[in-house]
Amino acid sequence: MPESDPAVTFDRMAHDREVPRDSPVVAAMKWAMHALFALLLVVGTIRGAQEAAHPVPLVIGCVLLGAWYLLGVVAEGRSRSLGIAWFAVLFIGWVGLVAASTALSWVAFALFFLALHLLPKPFGLLAAAAGTAVVVTAQLRSPGTAAVPSVLGPCMGAIVAVGMSWLYRQLRAESEQRRQLNAELVAAQGDLIATHDALSGAQREAGRLDERTRVARDIHDTLAQGFSSIVLLSRAGLSGSADAERLRDILTRIEQTASEGLGDARTVVHALTPPQLDHAPLVAALGRLVERQTGRTRVEFVTDGAVASLPTTTEVALLRIAQGALANVRQHANAQRAVVTLTADGLAVRLDVRDDGDGFDPDRPIVPSQQGGYGIAAMRARTEEAGGLFDIVSAPGEGTTVRAEIPLPRGGAR
Repeated sequence: MPESDPAVTFDRMAHDREVPRDSPVVAAMKWAMHALFALLLVVGTIRGAQEAAHPVPLVIGCVLLGAWYLLGVVAEGRSRSLGIAWFAVLFIGWVGLVAASTALSWVAFALFFLALHLLPKPFGLLAAAAGTAVVVTAQLRSPGTAAVPSVLGPCMGAIVAVGMSWLYRQLRAESEQRRQLNAELVAAQGDLIATHDALSGAQREAGRLDERTRVARDIHDTLAQGFSSIVLLSRAGLSGSADAERLRDILTRIEQTASEGLGDARTVVHALTPPQLDHAPLVAALGRLVERQTGRTRVEFVTDGAVASLPTTTEVALLRIAQGALANVRQHANAQRAVVTLTADGLAVRLDVRDDGDGFDPDRPIVPSQQGGYGIAAMRARTEEAGGLFDIVSAPGEGTTVRAEIPLPRGGAR
């Protein structure tokens, strides 16, 4: 497998170090556990204050226990060892309050959930058993309390807490597994996109090299050989030893070789010409291009002035610019109507592609990405390579006009 990008690897490591987010169900159960502790503590404090001979110390102890619990909630997830130490202090404080008033015994049910959540499973069960023993002892010490309910009640509560804690652990583990699976899928998608881009780049590079090799071979086998023959014949004619008939023969052979080279050059150029221009001039090719447009945008083609035969390079450039502009209209403009106008005045030929779409700010830099952004740069490059001028007129909500003007050979560039 190819080595991964160090930057991508660092991002994944940073992502793995993030605190996992609980699912809505797990988060709801966690807040329900906090609410249960607060409710039981408040009820126990009120009842204990009503029953105690000296309620003030009891209320202060309950407030301190609640503050300690709140501190643990705020610092949740910082360190597992600190969490265990926090629970130990909370448990000891609760035992002290139970010794002062049995009304706080039922806070044990919330502590059971905490013990089974924070501690390793054996120690969590041991803490639940110890808490149950504290509650049973406190209940049995109360005068007028039946023994059987005092024992069965806390034991059944502990069993329910163990079952609920097991369910909470299962839901949390499933949530973490889904999070990890989603992170792996996102990472795999990124790798797939990077591999696809690398493969596409390699294919484009291979195609470019193959095309260069083919063109170089064709030029070497045709034009270069013809030029070589012309050079040799010219040197023979300039040697001064040839008579008039011999010179005439040399010039004839030079003319024949040059004619053959011209034909070969046209063949090479024809091979590089878009197939839309094989049997039709630019006007017909643009007309067919407009007819093939599909989608919600209605496209029209208009010519202004007599468009005579144009150089092949000019026709290729204008056809490719029209294709790119219409592709942008189809993908980004959200337009109802677009008009392609070809204008010629004897000095230059101009192509306008205007739409009534969303428009954009042409002064805002467009950064090429996987979603596009290469079309405008390609159209501008083609126009400038042909010696012309390229311009875009647009504004948000006011449509877009793409304009390319290329001078004709005899008219000169404007």
